[in-house]
Amino acid sequence: MADGIIQTGFDKLLTLLDADRNAAGAKYESLRLRLVKYFEWRNCETAEELADTVFDRVIKKLSEGEEIQNLNAYSTTVAQFVFMEFSRSREHLAENIEDNPNIAADEIETDELNENRLVCLDKCLAEFSDENRKLIIAYYDTDEKTMIAARKRLCASMNISLNTLRIRVCRLKSKLENCTVDCCQKVPNSKFQASS
Repeated sequence: MADGIIQTGFDKLLTLLDADRNAAGAKYESLRLRLVKYFEWRNCETAEELADTVFDRVIKKLSEGEEIQNLNAYSTTVAQFVFMEFSRSREHLAENIEDNPNIAADEIETDELNENRLVCLDKCLAEFSDENRKLIIAYYDTDEKTMIAARKRLCASMNISLNTLRIRVCRLKSKLENCTVDCCQKVPNSKFQASS
């Protein structure tokens, strides 16, 4: 998705939450926390990332012109689908490892794909300004136990609210993801293209 389309969808999301931008930011934060808890209660190791996936999908639908009457209910429904997909992929991986002792070859191929992604991620991060690169790295460079405190410290150091921080990071993350996907599709090894 182009940056302008993502921004349009994100603006619509905030407007659905509240006409007042500050109140919308607080409600966004509250909804995000509920989504993270939804995934945590279902023992998902990547609750934060899955919550982001829900927002990505909702923003995509809004940017495509979808009319959403009740954003909280709609987001919960999307979260249920994301959880089902997550569960299926986890079960599928476990079954493959059990049923296929020769999975090591697939693991090597996966390692190559991951290496390509990391190279592209580094390349795309290098295209960010120093400030934006440091911001997105600082935001995600923490573990679950210290995450909240680390992000509050980051807000304090930048003299911004947690809502403002999350909105900025959401925009940067979208740009970074788009750049990384584009880069990976140009890698000479076409395995990534086949898997995406």
